[in-house]
Amino acid sequence: MSDPGDGAASPPKLLTPRFLRITAANFCFFMTFATFFLLPVRIRELGGSDSQVGLVMGLNGVSGLAGVFIVGALIDRFGCRVFLRVGLLGMAASAFAFSFVDRVGPEMMLLRALQGLAFAAGFNATSTLAAAFAPVERRAAALGLFGVSTLTTHALAPTIGEQVSHSRGFPFLFAMAAGFALVGAAIAWTLPDAGRRGAHADDAHRRRPLSGVVRAVLLATGLCGVAFGSVMTFTPTFALDEHLGPVATFFLSYTSAAIAIRLWAGRVADDVGLRRMILPAMVGLSIAILGLSTVHGRLGFAAAGIAFGLAQGVVYPTLNAFIVGLAADGDLGRVQSAFNGCFNIGVTSGSLALGPVVHSLGHRVMFAIAAAMALAATGVFARASRPAGE
Repeated sequence: MSDPGDGAASPPKLLTPRFLRITAANFCFFMTFATFFLLPVRIRELGGSDSQVGLVMGLNGVSGLAGVFIVGALIDRFGCRVFLRVGLLGMAASAFAFSFVDRVGPEMMLLRALQGLAFAAGFNATSTLAAAFAPVERRAAALGLFGVSTLTTHALAPTIGEQVSHSRGFPFLFAMAAGFALVGAAIAWTLPDAGRRGAHADDAHRRRPLSGVVRAVLLATGLCGVAFGSVMTFTPTFALDEHLGPVATFFLSYTSAAIAIRLWAGRVADDVGLRRMILPAMVGLSIAILGLSTVHGRLGFAAAGIAFGLAQGVVYPTLNAFIVGLAADGDLGRVQSAFNGCFNIGVTSGSLALGPVVHSLGHRVMFAIAAAMALAATGVFARASRPAGE
């Protein structure tokens, strides 16, 4: 019998206690965040227009962008834990305050902007800690699993939220959403921090620009964000206008498919290469969104959700793992924040720019434009990630 030390080393453990805790905290954080996927329905209930839906939803991303740049500049120097706490407590406070808003006006817009700042702090901290806690050899699998904690909320929060809003009203729903964030804060409060740089290293770091490949991948990420954001923002009102049944039909289909594919895709991507997984998935994302623009019934609505989930479930974690792999020493927080920021820029741009398109030309034309954005992302990423010599 051979000595175990003579064989290949066993794969590094993935589900460590600290990885599980940051994943659980992220789940609670996103239960609060994803409850607000139903905010467009609340805006309609209060007499708001599609343009106001796009504006209110987009303000979250606009303020979040300012937060991303602040967090990106400071997170490697001061550590993730302070931003994690601020994000969770800020998300709880802003969600609870929504319980007292009964019109579409400055109060709702201000709270949405504050929510964006809290999101930028919390999400950049959780995702950076997840990348730091994940073993390098299994990073795509780890980030895929971490992403499941986000995706699960995309089904649970709207499904629970629809029932609660119908039976108890939106004020009660928003108060309940605040409670999820408080639970997340309790889970994450004593988590260890990732490594941080000193002041000298931080000054040198600020002078070092991101590489051309990283910048191009960030552009592709932003274009994917436009495509994703258009679906998440306008699918609720699309379902209402086209009489497609409960919004939860789409979100449950999307989330189930995305979770199923992530549990498989991350492991395969670590083995066969990230680029080989990302390119066909981006094409699939474009096709799925274009397919959504042709839906006329409940069965098609569910099928579109499945197709969207299969594509997005591969694109996001593998693209994240790809760009994290390009990060230089001491740059993990900045690169991860830039990735999150560019994706949010896309989501915000989609909400703000495509709201008027919905108002003027309808949801179907808007989804076709979003599909074109995903296709453009494919071209940008293919060119940027092409191996030398090809």
